[in-house]
Amino acid sequence: KDPVEDSTLETMKNNPKISVVIRTKNEGVLIGKVLKSLHNQTHKNMEIIVVDSESTDKTLQIAKKYKAKVIKVKTKDYTPGYGLNVGINSTKGEYVAIICGHSLPISDEWLFDGLLNFKDKKVATVTGWVNANPIGYINRILGRFPLQLFFQTNNKARKLNKMSMLIRKNLWKKYPFNEKLKSCEDLDWGFEMISKGYKIVKDKKFSVFHSSFFVGKTPSLFKWVEWIKVEREINNKKKRLLN
Repeated sequence: KDPVEDSTLETMKNNPKISVVIRTKNEGVLIGKVLKSLHNQTHKNMEIIVVDSESTDKTLQIAKKYKAKVIKVKTKDYTPGYGLNVGINSTKGEYVAIICGHSLPISDEWLFDGLLNFKDKKVATVTGWVNANPIGYINRILGRFPLQLFFQTNNKARKLNKMSMLIRKNLWKKYPFNEKLKSCEDLDWGFEMISKGYKIVKDKKFSVFHSSFFVGKTPSLFKWVEWIKVEREINNKKKRLLN
């Protein structure tokens, strides 16, 4: 027998449930396309949780059309970590996929391919590349360029990408996302997992098309400066744990 095929069957034999958590605020332009793509995934044992922060467009109507479970949070209470924790707390899956409301999986095997990385029990999370090519929202094949055509396993939390993450829920229970951070909650979580001896896998097959310019959500210069500051603080805080 093909050893690769055997390991694939071993990983998938229990058909584990995956819970997909999407944080939204006025994602009406693309949320329908994202949800349709999730429903077309080859891995069918899944649920979709939308954590919405007071959208005023058609985001919620579209989410309900695709039978997603909607959890509403107040904007004044919202932080990225809080949104994730509220959503994950209501999930039923063994694994939790995190994707942005305007991030489109690069294939219908996105969940299946991501799950295969958990054959290694020391893997805490799988992430992919962000492909900013807006053509990908229309044509996946053309949109994959300039996607990096390789994958690697590494222990660098900065490689994490919260627009496309798949995590073990049991590890989240031990260390939920930091709700005090205004950004880089994924970086903080990744460093914590690495400090405990777990791995982060970056897999090209688990990448997404994510173009903020395409939906008018371009980050401001202020936010970029804030992100850099928070990332530096987290790096300094966690450095001692990794040495």
